[in-house]
Amino acid sequence: MKRFSIVLSGVLLALVLAGCSALPIKPSEVAGEPTVYAKVVNPPDPLLMGYWRRIPPKEFNRPHVFNYWLVKKGDKYAVFYHWDDKRGKVARGWFPFVIDGKTMTSSEDPSVYFVRDGEVFHNYGGRPMNSPMMKVRD
Repeated sequence: MKRFSIVLSGVLLALVLAGCSALPIKPSEVAGEPTVYAKVVNPPDPLLMGYWRRIPPKEFNRPHVFNYWLVKKGDKYAVFYHWDDKRGKVARGWFPFVIDGKTMTSSEDPSVYFVRDGEVFHNYGGRPMNSPMMKVRD
């Protein structure tokens, strides 16, 4: 039984490490100086800061992937964005966003990220469905 626990622990550790290395946005990508900054109407709600990933909606077989990492560099804000439609179109890198308090609007696609009731959500193109986001890193 002890040997099984050691093997199971090793497998779990390998899965965790593999998951960390497979992050769509790596810390090294946001460590440097952004090439584009966000237009800030009002400073972002602190909850929007950090690395966020959309929880895939269960209603879709192959949902698009949406990830962003909002950083503050000096007195400016920048968004490293990763969007993948799983059909070949991928957007990746620093993209201009418009930040207005509890809302961030993408310039790359019709995505809006917003804070409601202490949670972060994603809306694509004004659709009636809002998808929850999950925090990956600060």
